[in-house]
Amino acid sequence: MLLKDSDALELVEQLAQARKEVAQLKSQLESLRDQDPLTGLPNRIRLADRTGQAILMAHRQGNMVAVLFVELDRFKSVTQTLGFADADDLCMQLTRRISVLLRPGDTLARVGTDQFAVLLPEVRDPLEPLKIAQGILDALAIPYRVSQREVRLTASIGISLSPQDGDNAATLQKEAENACNRAKNGGGNAIQCTTLTLSEAAFERQQMDAALGEALAKNEMRLFYQPQFNMEGHIIGMEALLRWQHPVLGSVPPSKFVPLAEENLLIHALGEWALATACRQAAVWQALSPRPIKLAVNVSPVQLAHPRLVDQVARVLRESKLSPSCLELEITESTLLKNPDPRHTPLHDLKALGVRIGLDDFGTGYSSLSYLQQLPIDTLKIDQAFVRNMHPDRPGVISSNPIVQTIVNLGNNLGLALVAEGVETQAQKETLHAMGCHSFQGYLMGRPMEAAAMGIHLETQINSAFNALLGHPNLERAN
Repeated sequence: MLLKDSDALELVEQLAQARKEVAQLKSQLESLRDQDPLTGLPNRIRLADRTGQAILMAHRQGNMVAVLFVELDRFKSVTQTLGFADADDLCMQLTRRISVLLRPGDTLARVGTDQFAVLLPEVRDPLEPLKIAQGILDALAIPYRVSQREVRLTASIGISLSPQDGDNAATLQKEAENACNRAKNGGGNAIQCTTLTLSEAAFERQQMDAALGEALAKNEMRLFYQPQFNMEGHIIGMEALLRWQHPVLGSVPPSKFVPLAEENLLIHALGEWALATACRQAAVWQALSPRPIKLAVNVSPVQLAHPRLVDQVARVLRESKLSPSCLELEITESTLLKNPDPRHTPLHDLKALGVRIGLDDFGTGYSSLSYLQQLPIDTLKIDQAFVRNMHPDRPGVISSNPIVQTIVNLGNNLGLALVAEGVETQAQKETLHAMGCHSFQGYLMGRPMEAAAMGIHLETQINSAFNALLGHPNLERAN
């Protein structure tokens, strides 16, 4: 029997609607397969899939992956006194508490009635999982309100790290669960780490945290100075570098103690000490030198946000008697990202003191180029990563020459001074000079050194200049 056009159209519409409903049912079934029905969180199946993907990506990028297995202590006995509805309410409350602590890209999954797991796909510092785990413990311990009743909960957390503890999702999750069981067997409300790396990092952090507050009083802080040269090999400036020499921990690099100092706000005392010490020393050297020598001192984002920074710099300049034009305060490009509005920055007030402003690690961040016009920047420092790859000798490494040339052109067009960091070969120096960059800092010409050694270098240069001026190369400058 032939169908009328209207009947055929209706049949097509019915088939389309049926296909749509089937697709919706499939989607719902997929959700039920890999999603917790109460919280809507991923379950073990989806967590395993995401963990596997994260491990593959981490291998490519050189990062680590962490899994946190969270088990609520005595949750079943607590929920037995609440009833099903209140137990569900409690579960939703603690789910929200954990969720707000996670970073974009992290995954929270519910893997059991009283069990959750957190996937951290991009871990660069082994302390990151510990910080997040401690935050979860603290958040879950805050009393809950359920049907006008106060409920208290604690949790046990186990942490595993890839590649140290496994290179696949199943192993990583199992190791985290085993660590959680150890925490639970020890009484609960605790964190256990599978990998020795995490345990060592946590212990080292505790040691540093306790010792850093006494470092200044115990004279453990040191200032090193790395010279900056022009093409002729004359010292035209130097960067003051803060170092911590601990009797037990040894030489602690800034990459470890500076973030810790920023967290506990010791960075203000350390920064003021470094600035004052460097300026006093630079004033002594400046009095001996026939030409100005610039001193660069780093300022962290936390210091830059301090309301008394400008007054502090003014006081240090006044007490040290160092000419403001000889001081350059260096900020990193990432600091600009923390303060996206250039109008709300102390840089203009600092510039009004007569000091110079340098932008360190230029080209490594994603700041707007308009900042170079809106902010009182005097110097661009070309990051050593670009300098290192100007003449790559490793297969597959692309030359950074075009990027460096672009930065040099930009700086010269804006009338900014340029300093190339990490110059280690004569070829790098000559290429930079040909591009239009004429100030260099790096191991080719001078490593960081303490004040006494730097003083000898400056004295040698001053004597050479004095002798050249008199026209007697072998004549020693009178003391």
